[in-house]
Amino acid sequence: MAPLKLFSSTIRTLTIILGVLFFAVPVYAASLFAFQSDEGALTLDPLRNAAANQELMQSLYLTLQISLGTVSLTLLLLIPTVAYLHLVIPGARAWVEFLTLTPLVIPPIVQGVGFLYSMPTWLKATPNALVFAYTILALPFSYRAIDAAFSSIDARTLFDASRSLGANFITVIRKVLIPNVATGVFGAVFLTIALVLGEFAYASLLLWDTFPTVLAVAGMSDASTAVALSVLSLLGVWLVLSGISALNRRGSSITSAGVR
Repeated sequence: MAPLKLFSSTIRTLTIILGVLFFAVPVYAASLFAFQSDEGALTLDPLRNAAANQELMQSLYLTLQISLGTVSLTLLLLIPTVAYLHLVIPGARAWVEFLTLTPLVIPPIVQGVGFLYSMPTWLKATPNALVFAYTILALPFSYRAIDAAFSSIDARTLFDASRSLGANFITVIRKVLIPNVATGVFGAVFLTIALVLGEFAYASLLLWDTFPTVLAVAGMSDASTAVALSVLSLLGVWLVLSGISALNRRGSSITSAGVR
């Protein structure tokens, strides 16, 4: 048994090392390309060029606004819906899960053209058109994150106990269920923001200069600036993931301490 355990441990270690190298080597190479000058010294000129690019900064600000609107709409739609599915009609969860896969089945170009012709003119004239489009596009990911969080708790017992104490449906969701599914909510928020920050097809079809579209154009004339911003975006995503994991571990430790 000892050789078998040693072999399994070696395979596990090698797999982890290969996985880390698979992600770290491209990031390292991209960082050298972006932040290394012709003389071989490190430089922050790409970031200074990006900060001086007014169009790029405006597109980033617009994309962050769209991200905030998409996250708000996604949570307002999904948290009550998932709670209702788990508490009232759990048999319909399979059908709803199937429906949320639709954005993955229909090609983005088809969805974009559909949005372009189906939205009213007043909505297409504002960035809010992208908020609705991105909310639908994020459904397969955000729904599963929140649904998995609800599946990990005894929502029915929490709901019945809260109702017996006089709380209404909204109060139960806001003060009882959401704190218990916070990890899933954070995951849905992160996935939605990551999608908005990297989505190109919808913004291009709906003719809005968001951060991905402007970054693609900027990369044609200044590749180092585009690569530098891409690396920073990747590191930002990693920091968000680390923060969610830390919150998850903290919540688990508090729960365990309360049980003991």
